[in-house]
Amino acid sequence: MGKKTKAEQRRRDLCDAAIALLATDGARGLTHLRVDRHAGFADGTTSFYYQTRAALLRGAMDRVIELDIADFTSALEATGDGEVDSLLSRLAAQAMRTAVEPERSRARARFELMMIASRDPDLGAVFDGLMDQFVAISEVAVAQVQPVGAPADQELIKEQAFAVVTFLGGFLFRLAYGLTEMDSAKSLEKYLHSVITGVAADHARASERN
Repeated sequence: MGKKTKAEQRRRDLCDAAIALLATDGARGLTHLRVDRHAGFADGTTSFYYQTRAALLRGAMDRVIELDIADFTSALEATGDGEVDSLLSRLAAQAMRTAVEPERSRARARFELMMIASRDPDLGAVFDGLMDQFVAISEVAVAQVQPVGAPADQELIKEQAFAVVTFLGGFLFRLAYGLTEMDSAKSLEKYLHSVITGVAADHARASERN
């Protein structure tokens, strides 16, 4: 393992420790020294790689996004042209993994970081980019479950994807903090289909009025 690779691995280990601390103790519990000790490194290691608190927060955020994007990519690569419901099913299955570690800690850390990012334009822009990718994947998933033979309605698909993202955001929060008893990806997928169908019905009624 080269020097650069060792440094990259050290950064990942420190960021993973920061994510764990954010998940258990929130932003106030995140310090360089606590990251050192949680990661099992010598005091001062985190300060060497991330000299400021802002840099440490950005490192943790980048690590969360790196892992999230890997999940998104995995979901897309697991689907084929003939698997109509596969992407929506995959998203539901990935969402349910938020109930177990390490995904649960990552979700909690993500919510902590999102609150920090709401007051920091630079960090906020990073999260906006992640959300754009999630919305794009949701649009693909929604497009796959449109009625067979129906012409593609991009406005409807965007509305449905927005509703799916909004629903999943609230559900993931509840799941990460143990506020829901739902334990089946199939049950979640049914809810997602209901959301998609409901938006389609509202869209149709609105079109008739116009």
